[in-house]
Amino acid sequence: MSEFTASLDRLLADACPPAVVRAVERGASAEALWHALERSGFLDALVPESRGGAGLGLADAFELFVLQGRHAVPVPMALTMVMRALQCEGPEALPRALAAVVTAAQIVGALERVLELSVAFATQRMQFGRPIGKFQAIQHQLAVMAEQVAAARMAAQLGCQGAAGGQDQGLVPDRLHAAVAKSRTSEAAGLVAPMAHAIHGAIGITAELDLQLYTRRLHAWRAEHGSELAWNRVLGEAVLASGEALALDFMRSTLLPT
Repeated sequence: MSEFTASLDRLLADACPPAVVRAVERGASAEALWHALERSGFLDALVPESRGGAGLGLADAFELFVLQGRHAVPVPMALTMVMRALQCEGPEALPRALAAVVTAAQIVGALERVLELSVAFATQRMQFGRPIGKFQAIQHQLAVMAEQVAAARMAAQLGCQGAAGGQDQGLVPDRLHAAVAKSRTSEAAGLVAPMAHAIHGAIGITAELDLQLYTRRLHAWRAEHGSELAWNRVLGEAVLASGEALALDFMRSTLLPT
Protein backbone atom coordinates (compact mmCIF):
# COMPACT_ATOMS: atom_id res chain seq x y z
CA MET A 1 0.00 0.00 0.00
CA SER A 2 1.45 3.36 -1.03
CA GLU A 3 1.69 6.17 1.50
CA PHE A 4 -0.97 8.06 -0.46
CA THR A 5 -3.37 5.13 -0.20
CA ALA A 6 -2.43 4.46 3.42
CA SER A 7 -3.23 8.08 4.23
CA LEU A 8 -6.80 7.65 2.96
CA ASP A 9 -7.11 4.36 4.83
CA ARG A 10 -6.19 6.11 8.08
CA LEU A 11 -8.52 9.00 7.35
CA LEU A 12 -11.51 6.75 6.69
CA ALA A 13 -10.76 4.56 9.69
CA ASP A 14 -10.87 7.67 11.86
CA ALA A 15 -13.69 9.66 10.22
CA CYS A 16 -15.85 6.82 8.94
CA PRO A 17 -16.01 3.93 11.44
CA PRO A 18 -19.08 1.66 11.42
CA ALA A 19 -20.73 3.84 14.08
CA VAL A 20 -20.60 6.86 11.77
CA VAL A 21 -21.85 4.80 8.83
CA ARG A 22 -24.82 3.64 10.88
CA ALA A 23 -25.57 7.16 12.11
CA VAL A 24 -25.56 8.63 8.59
CA GLU A 25 -27.78 5.80 7.36
CA ARG A 26 -30.23 6.62 10.17
CA GLY A 27 -30.42 10.20 8.97
CA ALA A 28 -27.67 11.93 10.95
CA SER A 29 -25.78 14.73 9.27
CA ALA A 30 -22.74 13.74 7.20
CA GLU A 31 -21.35 17.26 7.35
CA ALA A 32 -18.41 16.34 9.59
CA LEU A 33 -17.42 13.51 7.27
CA TRP A 34 -17.65 15.75 4.20
CA HIS A 35 -15.52 18.38 5.92
CA ALA A 36 -12.88 15.78 6.73
CA LEU A 37 -12.83 14.57 3.13
CA GLU A 38 -12.68 18.11 1.77
CA ARG A 39 -9.82 19.10 4.03
CA SER A 40 -7.88 15.98 3.09
CA GLY A 41 -7.74 16.91 -0.59
CA PHE A 42 -8.75 13.43 -1.74
CA LEU A 43 -11.89 14.75 -3.42
CA ASP A 44 -9.58 16.47 -5.92
CA ALA A 45 -7.28 13.48 -6.44
CA LEU A 46 -8.34 13.08 -10.09
CA VAL A 47 -8.39 16.80 -10.86
CA PRO A 48 -5.45 17.89 -13.08
CA GLU A 49 -2.49 19.36 -11.25
CA SER A 50 -2.91 22.54 -13.25
CA ARG A 51 -6.30 22.95 -11.56
CA GLY A 52 -5.06 22.27 -8.05
CA GLY A 53 -5.57 18.49 -7.90
CA ALA A 54 -3.27 15.49 -7.73
CA GLY A 55 -3.74 14.59 -11.39
CA LEU A 56 -4.29 10.87 -10.83
CA GLY A 57 -5.61 8.63 -13.58
CA LEU A 58 -7.95 5.69 -13.07
CA ALA A 59 -5.14 3.19 -12.56
CA ASP A 60 -3.59 5.37 -9.84
CA ALA A 61 -6.94 5.95 -8.13
CA PHE A 62 -8.01 2.29 -8.14
CA GLU A 63 -6.97 1.60 -4.55
CA LEU A 64 -8.65 4.81 -3.39
CA PHE A 65 -11.97 3.56 -4.74
CA VAL A 66 -11.36 0.14 -3.21
CA LEU A 67 -10.87 1.71 0.21
CA GLN A 68 -14.21 3.49 -0.05
CA GLY A 69 -15.90 0.12 -0.47
CA ARG A 70 -13.82 -1.37 2.32
CA HIS A 71 -14.94 1.34 4.75
CA ALA A 72 -18.56 1.41 3.52
CA VAL A 73 -18.35 5.18 3.01
CA PRO A 74 -21.96 6.42 3.33
CA VAL A 75 -21.53 9.45 1.08
CA PRO A 76 -20.86 9.54 -2.71
CA MET A 77 -17.16 10.22 -2.36
CA ALA A 78 -16.07 8.24 -5.43
CA LEU A 79 -18.51 9.89 -7.82
CA THR A 80 -17.65 13.30 -6.36
CA MET A 81 -13.99 12.65 -7.16
CA VAL A 82 -14.88 11.64 -10.69
CA MET A 83 -17.30 14.48 -11.36
CA ARG A 84 -14.85 17.12 -10.10
CA ALA A 85 -12.26 15.82 -12.56
CA LEU A 86 -14.72 15.61 -15.43
CA GLN A 87 -15.96 19.15 -14.84
CA CYS A 88 -12.50 20.35 -15.76
CA GLU A 89 -13.08 18.88 -19.21
CA GLY A 90 -16.66 20.08 -19.50
CA PRO A 91 -18.53 16.82 -20.24
CA GLU A 92 -22.31 16.78 -20.40
CA ALA A 93 -22.75 13.60 -18.36
CA LEU A 94 -20.90 10.88 -16.50
CA PRO A 95 -19.83 8.19 -19.04
CA ARG A 96 -21.62 5.02 -18.19
CA ALA A 97 -18.39 2.88 -18.51
CA LEU A 98 -16.53 5.17 -16.04
CA ALA A 99 -19.25 4.82 -13.41
CA ALA A 100 -19.10 1.05 -13.91
CA VAL A 101 -15.36 0.68 -13.22
CA VAL A 102 -15.49 2.98 -10.20
CA THR A 103 -18.36 0.92 -8.78
CA ALA A 104 -16.45 -2.28 -9.57
CA ALA A 105 -13.51 -1.05 -7.50
CA GLN A 106 -15.82 -0.25 -4.59
CA ILE A 107 -17.29 -3.75 -4.85
CA VAL A 108 -13.78 -5.17 -4.49
CA GLY A 109 -13.24 -3.25 -1.26
CA ALA A 110 -16.50 -4.48 0.22
CA LEU A 111 -15.79 -8.05 -0.92
CA GLU A 112 -12.39 -8.06 0.73
CA ARG A 113 -13.85 -6.77 3.98
CA VAL A 114 -16.65 -9.37 3.90
CA LEU A 115 -14.07 -12.12 3.42
CA GLU A 116 -11.99 -10.83 6.35
CA LEU A 117 -15.04 -10.71 8.63
CA SER A 118 -16.03 -14.23 7.60
CA VAL A 119 -12.56 -15.66 8.22
CA ALA A 120 -12.40 -13.96 11.62
CA PHE A 121 -15.83 -15.27 12.61
CA ALA A 122 -15.01 -18.81 11.47
CA THR A 123 -11.84 -18.68 13.56
CA GLN A 124 -13.57 -17.42 16.70
CA ARG A 125 -16.96 -19.16 16.62
CA MET A 126 -16.84 -22.46 18.48
CA GLN A 127 -19.04 -25.45 17.67
CA PHE A 128 -18.68 -28.93 19.17
CA GLY A 129 -15.54 -27.83 20.96
CA ARG A 130 -13.64 -26.40 17.99
CA PRO A 131 -13.75 -23.36 15.67
CA ILE A 132 -16.24 -23.75 12.84
CA GLY A 133 -13.41 -22.87 10.47
CA LYS A 134 -12.05 -26.37 11.13
CA PHE A 135 -15.06 -27.95 9.44
CA GLN A 136 -14.58 -28.89 5.80
CA ALA A 137 -17.86 -27.33 4.66
CA ILE A 138 -16.87 -23.93 6.08
CA GLN A 139 -13.36 -24.23 4.68
CA HIS A 140 -14.82 -24.91 1.26
CA GLN A 141 -17.05 -21.84 1.43
CA LEU A 142 -14.17 -19.63 2.52
CA ALA A 143 -12.00 -20.98 -0.28
CA VAL A 144 -14.69 -20.22 -2.86
CA MET A 145 -15.11 -16.73 -1.41
CA ALA A 146 -11.36 -16.10 -1.57
CA GLU A 147 -11.28 -17.24 -5.19
CA GLN A 148 -14.15 -14.92 -6.09
CA VAL A 149 -12.56 -11.95 -4.32
CA ALA A 150 -9.23 -12.47 -6.07
CA ALA A 151 -10.89 -12.75 -9.49
CA ALA A 152 -12.96 -9.65 -8.82
CA ARG A 153 -9.87 -7.63 -7.91
CA MET A 154 -8.06 -8.63 -11.10
CA ALA A 155 -11.09 -7.77 -13.22
CA ALA A 156 -11.59 -4.40 -11.55
CA GLN A 157 -7.92 -3.53 -11.98
CA LEU A 158 -8.20 -4.36 -15.66
CA GLY A 159 -11.13 -1.98 -15.91
CA CYS A 160 -9.08 0.89 -14.50
CA GLN A 161 -5.95 0.18 -16.53
CA GLY A 162 -5.54 1.67 -19.95
CA ALA A 163 -8.12 4.34 -20.67
CA ALA A 164 -9.69 4.57 -24.10
CA GLY A 165 -7.18 5.73 -26.68
CA GLY A 166 -4.28 4.21 -24.78
CA GLN A 167 -3.91 7.10 -22.34
CA ASP A 168 -3.02 5.53 -19.01
CA GLN A 169 -3.81 8.72 -17.12
CA GLY A 170 -7.18 9.23 -18.81
CA LEU A 171 -10.54 9.05 -17.08
CA VAL A 172 -12.61 7.28 -19.72
CA PRO A 173 -11.99 3.52 -19.56
CA ASP A 174 -12.05 1.14 -22.47
CA ARG A 175 -15.64 -0.08 -22.78
CA LEU A 176 -14.78 -3.78 -23.02
CA HIS A 177 -12.44 -3.55 -20.04
CA ALA A 178 -15.26 -1.87 -18.14
CA ALA A 179 -17.58 -4.69 -19.16
CA VAL A 180 -15.19 -7.29 -17.74
CA ALA A 181 -14.70 -5.30 -14.54
CA LYS A 182 -18.35 -4.70 -13.74
CA SER A 183 -19.68 -8.08 -14.86
CA ARG A 184 -17.09 -10.08 -12.92
CA THR A 185 -17.27 -8.05 -9.73
CA SER A 186 -21.08 -8.10 -9.81
CA GLU A 187 -21.00 -11.86 -10.24
CA ALA A 188 -18.66 -12.19 -7.28
CA ALA A 189 -20.90 -9.98 -5.15
CA GLY A 190 -23.86 -12.24 -5.84
CA LEU A 191 -21.90 -15.29 -4.70
CA VAL A 192 -19.85 -13.96 -1.78
CA ALA A 193 -22.59 -12.09 0.10
CA PRO A 194 -24.90 -15.09 0.67
CA MET A 195 -21.94 -17.34 1.55
CA ALA A 196 -20.81 -14.86 4.19
CA HIS A 197 -24.25 -14.81 5.75
CA ALA A 198 -24.41 -18.60 5.69
CA ILE A 199 -21.08 -18.81 7.55
CA HIS A 200 -22.28 -16.32 10.15
CA GLY A 201 -25.56 -18.14 10.63
CA ALA A 202 -28.49 -16.41 12.32
CA ILE A 203 -26.35 -13.59 13.72
CA GLY A 204 -25.36 -12.69 10.15
CA ILE A 205 -28.71 -11.04 9.44
CA THR A 206 -28.74 -8.83 12.52
CA ALA A 207 -28.36 -5.08 12.22
CA GLU A 208 -25.86 -5.05 15.09
CA LEU A 209 -23.29 -7.01 13.06
CA ASP A 210 -21.06 -4.99 10.73
CA LEU A 211 -21.41 -7.61 7.99
CA GLN A 212 -24.68 -6.17 6.71
CA LEU A 213 -23.06 -2.76 6.14
CA TYR A 214 -21.07 -4.36 3.34
CA THR A 215 -23.41 -7.01 1.95
CA ARG A 216 -26.20 -4.47 1.51
CA ARG A 217 -23.84 -2.32 -0.52
CA LEU A 218 -22.72 -5.32 -2.55
CA HIS A 219 -26.29 -6.03 -3.59
CA ALA A 220 -26.91 -2.38 -4.43
CA TRP A 221 -23.65 -1.90 -6.36
CA ARG A 222 -24.20 -5.16 -8.20
CA ALA A 223 -27.19 -3.58 -9.97
CA GLU A 224 -25.87 -0.03 -10.33
CA HIS A 225 -24.43 1.15 -13.64
CA GLY A 226 -25.21 -2.16 -15.33
CA SER A 227 -25.61 -5.63 -13.87
CA GLU A 228 -23.51 -8.59 -14.93
CA LEU A 229 -26.26 -9.52 -17.42
CA ALA A 230 -26.08 -6.14 -19.15
CA TRP A 231 -22.29 -6.07 -19.36
CA ASN A 232 -22.04 -9.74 -20.38
CA ARG A 233 -24.24 -8.86 -23.32
CA VAL A 234 -21.73 -6.18 -24.32
CA LEU A 235 -18.93 -8.74 -24.15
CA GLY A 236 -20.93 -11.35 -26.05
CA GLU A 237 -21.70 -8.97 -28.88
CA ALA A 238 -18.02 -8.02 -29.08
CA VAL A 239 -16.96 -11.66 -29.26
CA LEU A 240 -19.40 -12.36 -32.09
CA ALA A 241 -18.32 -9.26 -33.98
CA SER A 242 -14.63 -10.14 -33.64
CA GLY A 243 -14.90 -13.29 -35.71
CA GLU A 244 -12.68 -15.20 -33.28
CA ALA A 245 -13.49 -18.91 -33.15
CA LEU A 246 -12.73 -19.16 -29.43
CA ALA A 247 -13.59 -16.79 -26.62
CA LEU A 248 -10.08 -17.35 -25.23
CA ASP A 249 -8.56 -16.03 -28.47
CA PHE A 250 -10.77 -12.96 -28.17
CA MET A 251 -9.58 -12.38 -24.62
CA ARG A 252 -5.93 -12.67 -25.62
CA SER A 253 -6.21 -10.36 -28.61
CA THR A 254 -8.63 -7.77 -27.23
CA LEU A 255 -8.83 -7.75 -23.46
CA LEU A 256 -5.45 -8.67 -22.05
CA PRO A 257 -2.88 -5.86 -21.72
CA THR A 258 -0.04 -6.01 -24.23
